[in-house]
Amino acid sequence: MNLINNKNNMSEIKIINKVVEETVETTIDNIEENLVEYMYEYGNYEESDDIFYSVKQEMFKKVVEELYNRINNTK
Repeated sequence: MNLINNKNNMSEIKIINKVVEETVETTIDNIEENLVEYMYEYGNYEESDDIFYSVKQEMFKKVVEELYNRINNTK
């Protein structure tokens, strides 16, 4: 019986890990997609050059920091 429970627990852990991984990957993709869209909409960018990518990386970090702060302030 204990072996069956261990197998079920391992299966549950794998499912949880997969769901978390997929959700994180999708969220990151969505953030990047929206970030680029808003950079073109609100910024003075006409092409994706080195400056654009450098600014995008900085903005991405700020978005993640803001998400972290908002998530942790909702306790």
